[in-house]
Order: sequence, then C-alpha cells, then structure tokens
Amino acid sequence: MFERCGSSVVGAVLAGGSTPLLLALQKSLYEKSDMRQQAAEWLTEQYDRAERKETWSLTLEAAITVFVAFELAISVMNFMHHRG
Repeated sequence: MFERCGSSVVGAVLAGGSTPLLLALQKSLYEKSDMRQQAAEWLTEQYDRAERKETWSLTLEAAITVFVAFELAISVMNFMHHRG
C-alpha cells in the first residue's frame, strides 16, 4: 500500500494530512498503531535509499572528474614533451 501511494503521500498522512482519496490509507494508519510504525519505518527506508543513491551519484561524479583531470594532465604533459 505504501509503495502505491509514495513517500510524499505517506509522509503527509503521517503528519496529519487528510484527503478524501486517501481515506483507506489514513484509516489504516490511524486505527492501527502497528501500521503507523510500519509506515514510519518504510518512510525512513525510502529516504535512506534516496540518500544512498545521491551519495553514490556524487561519488561517481567525483571519480569521473578525477579521471578526466588525470587524462588532461597526461595529455598536456605529452603535448609539452613532443613540442619541446
């Protein structure tokens, strides 16, 4: 059910938001404390997953930048060596 609604909707319902379209989700979350706990844990997991993905993307960007800089340095040294 959480996957279907998405993290922003589950977060809004947990925070006390209400919409007629999400009545079933809201009813489930507010009538069953274990369901609220599961929703909170699922929401934490979703945010952790997004954070890991962003961290990995930044790491890859940094690695690509290092490799491009290294290649540029080698190209410049090769150019200077053959020029002089």
